[in-house]
Formats: sequence, structure tokens, C-alpha cells
Amino acid sequence: MVELTPQLSAFLTGVMCLLGLGILLCLIRAIRGPRYTDRIVALNVICTLVILLICVLAYRLEQSYLLDVAILYGLLNLLSIAVISRITIAHHRKRKGEQL
Repeated sequence: MVELTPQLSAFLTGVMCLLGLGILLCLIRAIRGPRYTDRIVALNVICTLVILLICVLAYRLEQSYLLDVAILYGLLNLLSIAVISRITIAHHRKRKGEQL
């Protein structure tokens, strides 16, 4: 790994702040989203940004076990989005069948 210089440390701190801002903006979209699909996409983006944040934090703290946590979190994100999408599609089909 590259030695953590003060410039690199400041850069990584800035990156983590930008990722935190992105998470906050996606959280606002998830709360205010007019459609359910907007909320699902915002949730997925939040999870992706958290994974990036964990990876940057793992590099900055020089703790490789955090990368394992990021991989596990990514797998859980994939599973949760798949389940939520499946439930949403089933609910939409059921509601559309009632309207016909």
C-alpha cells in the first residue's frame, strides 16, 4: 500500500465528506421521492455509497477486515434490493389485476 502522507490523508477525508454528502442527498430523495421506484433506487445508491465509504475508511485506517465487511454489505444490498423489487412487482401486478 502507498504510504499515507498528510496530503493523501486530507484527500481521503475530503472524499469521505463528499460520500457523506451524497448519502445525505440520497436520503432526502428516498424520503421525498414521489414514486416508490425513486425510493428503491435511492436506497440502492445509499448502500453503494456506504460500501465506497467503508472501502476508503479501510484504506485510511489500514484495516483490511473492513473490506470483508464491505463485500458482505454489498451482497446484502443485492439481496435486499432483489427482494424489495420482487415484492413491489407482485404488489403492482395484484393491484393491476383488481383494476381490470
